[in-house]
Amino acid sequence: MTIRETAEKAGPTVLLTEATVHSATRLSPSYVRVELASPGFVDLGEEGFDTRFKVLLPGATGELLSLSEVAEEWYERWVSLPDDVRPPMRTYTIRDVVRDRGQVRLVVDFVVHEDDGAGAGHGLGPACRWALAAKPGDVVQVVAPHRATTYGGAEFDPDGRQHVLLIGDETAVPAIARIMEDLGPGCTGEVFLEVPSSEDIQDLPGRTGFSVTWCPRHKAAVGRRLVQDVRRHLGLPPSTEFEALADLPGDLDLDVWETPTYSAAGEDVEAQLHTHSVGHDLDDTYAWIAGESWMVKALRRSMVTELGVDRGQVAFMGYWREGVAMRG
Repeated sequence: MTIRETAEKAGPTVLLTEATVHSATRLSPSYVRVELASPGFVDLGEEGFDTRFKVLLPGATGELLSLSEVAEEWYERWVSLPDDVRPPMRTYTIRDVVRDRGQVRLVVDFVVHEDDGAGAGHGLGPACRWALAAKPGDVVQVVAPHRATTYGGAEFDPDGRQHVLLIGDETAVPAIARIMEDLGPGCTGEVFLEVPSSEDIQDLPGRTGFSVTWCPRHKAAVGRRLVQDVRRHLGLPPSTEFEALADLPGDLDLDVWETPTYSAAGEDVEAQLHTHSVGHDLDDTYAWIAGESWMVKALRRSMVTELGVDRGQVAFMGYWREGVAMRG
C-alpha cells in the first residue's frame, strides 16, 4: 500500500493549508501577534495547552509547497527542495483560536528583535524579518494537527497533579499563557518567565493560587537570572557551576527534549519513571520547562540530578540555542 493509500485509509492526521495574515500587532519590543486566516482551519486539531504547529515562510524565491501533495508527505517534499528555494520553517504554539461568523483564525505570537546594526535586516532570522513586516494579505503555509488525529501536538500532561511549575523564556511565554488559560479548576502553581526587558512583561490570565515572577534580563546572558531564581524557589543554593553544563552529553547540548514519554537523547524513559521521589512538597508537582537549551539543561540538572524529582513529573523542552540558527 502506498503512502497516499495509507493516508486515505487511515484518515488525515496533518493539516497543510495556505493562510493569509488577517492582522499583525506589535505587542511589545519582543512580540508581534499575528492572526492567520484560512478556510482550511475548520479542520484544525487543537488540544489547547502547548499545542504546536509549523509555519512555512516565503523564502528568497517566494516558493512554498505544492498543496496538491498529500499532507502527510509535506516534510519529504520540503526536505527535497534545493536549499535556495526551500521555504524557511519555524515551530510555534497556538496562542489562541478565534471563531468569528464561520471564519477560523489562528493566533500566534512571534518573538522578534531589531536589526543588529548591519542594516537591511542582516541580523534577523527569516521568521523575525517576516513578522516585523507582516501585513494583512501576506501569505504563509501552516502545518498543524488535523482534527481527525488522536494526537494534537500538546506535550503538557500533569497526569492528574494539581500543582504545576511553569518556567520559560520569551519563546515559551505564549505556551505558558495558553496553559494557564486551559488549566482546570483547583490547580495551583508558580510561574517564572524571563523576557528581554521589562517592556515585554504581559498580562497573564489571572488565577487564584498562582504566583508569577518575571525576570527581565536587560542584556544579561540568557537564562542566568531565571535559573538562579528558580533554584532559590526550590531551596537550592545559587549555582556557581554554569560553565560545567558544557560537559553534559553532547546530544543534550543541541536537542533538549524530554517528557514523561519521550527523550531526544534516546534514554529509556520508562525505566526512569517512579524510581525515586523527592520526598517533600514537590511530590505532587508537575514541572513544564521550555526555552533556550542552556537554561533547560541547567534546570534539568537542578531538578532531576540534585533534587531527584521523578522523571514522570517533568517535561524539559529546548526550543532554541543561543547563537545557533534553527532549521524548523
